[in-house]
Amino acid sequence: MAPKKRTSSVNDLAVPGSQVRDPKDALTAMAPSPSLARIPSPARFALVVFSSLVMSSVLFTLTADVTQGDLGLVSKHLEEWWEVGGLVAWKAAEVGLAWVLGFDSWDVASFLFLTHQPTFSLLSFFYGVRPTSTLASYLITILSTVVPFAFLRRPTSVHDLSHAPSGAVANRAILQDTPTTIYTILAATSIFSVVLYGSYASWLPAELVVHFENLPDISAAHAGPAGFPALFLTLIPSGYAARDFLFVSSTGHAEKTTEEEHHANREHEYLIVDFYRKTWGQLSIKTRILISRTLILATSVLLNTTVQIAGTIQDVSIQGAATWGSVWAVSALAIGATFGWIEAVDGV
Repeated sequence: MAPKKRTSSVNDLAVPGSQVRDPKDALTAMAPSPSLARIPSPARFALVVFSSLVMSSVLFTLTADVTQGDLGLVSKHLEEWWEVGGLVAWKAAEVGLAWVLGFDSWDVASFLFLTHQPTFSLLSFFYGVRPTSTLASYLITILSTVVPFAFLRRPTSVHDLSHAPSGAVANRAILQDTPTTIYTILAATSIFSVVLYGSYASWLPAELVVHFENLPDISAAHAGPAGFPALFLTLIPSGYAARDFLFVSSTGHAEKTTEEEHHANREHEYLIVDFYRKTWGQLSIKTRILISRTLILATSVLLNTTVQIAGTIQDVSIQGAATWGSVWAVSALAIGATFGWIEAVDGV
């Protein structure tokens, strides 16, 4: 006889600091304010996607004189309706994914910064696009999604420590410790820098020449040791974003276990449930959050870079775009593993 499933109440998933038994629930556990609670969740989802698309379109139109100059020289001319529609649908899917996974505005800012950085770094390093054009486009891409999230979803407890209940955030002292913040940011920045520098010094330049036709300049890939300090400094914001998206959300999760979980009847447990409990279920919730977010980030970096570069930059193959994205995806995986090693220390 199959065991009777326990149904979770709304409060289990909505109240900050309440028990979360599944990594997906851990990512989505947040309580809307009374005013937001009056808006049905599907309506808020549709509103955040629609407002993000509209805001992005309006901002790019208003800043066309800044963003279209040298960007227009390297951009594909999309003439087919399905090409334009595909990119719009990808943008909508990206926003929708962030909403479904329960990201707040801080998570979205870090997530989009990291998933779009490979594209804008390529334009800056190898296509000679002016910093004003790159930064304006980068900022619009992030703000057009962050602003709707800020209005339609409350920040999670780890991003609102001053208002979070005492038991809602674990390791509060670690999250507020300045030296720890600096060390974790520098660790993430170092991984980004070393992986990218190692790729420049070995196999990546040849891949760029083969798969990126008419690439204007690859001198950045041949800068050697002299270029490492500048590379490191430009990647510090990436280290900060990775620390916020991965380390803060997992380290700050308040893990609680009820008496019911300890004495749950497992006599008639399904084999797949038993396998899950003895593998993934053996991990702490904060570890599951870290692993889940790391895999989400690495996968999103690879897919978004492939779609954005192959879909918007002329004379770039899908293989070339995926190759460039894979460098950043590997960096994300390495950073996640490093943060996992840090969180394994007793007392964290």
